[in-house]
Amino acid sequence: MGIVILGDLMNILITGARSNIGYSIAKALALRGHIVYACCKTLKEKETLDLKLKEEKIIMFPIVLNLLNSDFSFIDEFAIDCLVLQASISNGGSILELSKERFIEVIDVNIKGNFYLLQRYLRYCYYHHKKGKIFLTSSLAAFYNLPYLASYTSSKLYLYQFAKTLRLELLYQQLDISISLILPGAYHTGFNDLMIENKNLDKYLLKKKALTISKYQKLLFTILEKYDYSDLVKEIVKEIEKNNPKFIISRPILQKIFTKIYILIKALIV
Repeated sequence: MGIVILGDLMNILITGARSNIGYSIAKALALRGHIVYACCKTLKEKETLDLKLKEEKIIMFPIVLNLLNSDFSFIDEFAIDCLVLQASISNGGSILELSKERFIEVIDVNIKGNFYLLQRYLRYCYYHHKKGKIFLTSSLAAFYNLPYLASYTSSKLYLYQFAKTLRLELLYQQLDISISLILPGAYHTGFNDLMIENKNLDKYLLKKKALTISKYQKLLFTILEKYDYSDLVKEIVKEIEKNNPKFIISRPILQKIFTKIYILIKALIV
């Protein structure tokens, strides 16, 4: 697949771009001629991505970015037109058993880290009177009460509410910055498996119950997960290139519809 040169090319920063959906978005945008800065958490991850890009002959610019330890001054240097926040982590475990350290790790990355970078980008756009685009990744899982996965789902629900509030603030402040919310469903990337299995990093108080729920969760995700996430990537890329991207981007379609029905039924019951 060759490079397709577009009329309005952008400087795009993507977090969580080392692999899976984040990498696929970055790759698609790079092949369409955009200048893509692909963020990796560690130098080792950057080196791995450098090799992958060389093998695939893709022009992209990997950078090391720790969401909690950076001053983000590169936002000005790179003149970022679009910020895509894909980075997140998942630590499974019951509320009874989950360690404080692993809970804080989820909050630090999924909430605080995304907030720090997003706010820095907003201020960059404000001070430079620049049109901006933000794509913030939450999850359809945010709307479900999933035992032993509360740290992850609650962090994603926070991002959902945060994006809705930011959208109103940007309208009120009359800033030329759009915010779009990405709501992926269950895709097979290894992310869900890791979240289910890493609960054994905590000290079990009720080991048998933890192992039982892990078994059923693995079965559930085996049934639900789609292996091909190209539908989501295509939709995100299409919206990134629009002048006025839509607010909600969600795939797979059937999971999106089911979630809407589930939310409606839950609201009626409560």
